Amino acid sequence: MSGVLMQEPVYGEQDVLRGLQQYEKQAKMNVRKLIFYPYYLFEYELGIRSLLKLKGKTACTIDALSGYGALIDVQPEFSHRQIEAGQAPAIQIDEDEAREAAGQFIFENAMSKAKFVTVPDIQLLTSTLFYRPFWLVEYRLEAYEPKSLIVDAISGSYHPL
Repeated sequence: MSGVLMQEPVYGEQDVLRGLQQYEKQAKMNVRKLIFYPYYLFEYELGIRSLLKLKGKTACTIDALSGYGALIDVQPEFSHRQIEAGQAPAIQIDEDEAREAAGQFIFENAMSKAKFVTVPDIQLLTSTLFYRPFWLVEYRLEAYEPKSLIVDAISGSYHPL
């Protein structure tokens, strides 16, 4: 795969193992691999007329596999990196679809947060495809089937697969 923009992992393999072992000391854990999940980042400028005229910026990510959106409160830092084939799932949502989803997501979010005199003016400032790192972990407890977890290598949060 060619060079891509990505977030650098904050939590390494050993950090993940130590963190998970704190919760379940009897479990055997094995980090299977580091994967890079694709997202689009869209930054917008909002012009809103309510009782006061407001201007501001907002940003969201769109999952490049499902098309789901999420607001972000911190601008991610990116670096350029080569990732190997098989380390990232294939993108399912193209940039045009993601841009449309992001515009709708930002509009709906703005409309749900405040009362406006007019429809908000939303201008796209930037769009970026980036990859976020996640660890795939196998989790085993005696007398139970193995389970898989995905651990966010930026936040440390984890979820069963």
